[in-house]
Amino acid sequence: MVIDQASRAQDACHRCGGFMVPVEIREANTMGWRCVMCGEHVDPLILEHRRKMKEARELDRLRPRAAAATAPLN
Repeated sequence: MVIDQASRAQDACHRCGGFMVPVEIREANTMGWRCVMCGEHVDPLILEHRRKMKEARELDRLRPRAAAATAPLN
């Protein structure tokens, strides 16, 4: 049995550490993952949204520092 790197990355749930099993998502005609312990569900669309949210949070974290650095000193 061949296991690719993407499936190995999904072996453990990031929320509880439980076992992830593949699930078919018929509406999107794709495959996702579901944790057998906590029910966490992950699919390509969820991962893309999480990536975008992480980038937005990192940008927000950097913005106040940049604004403070350019603020005039009194």
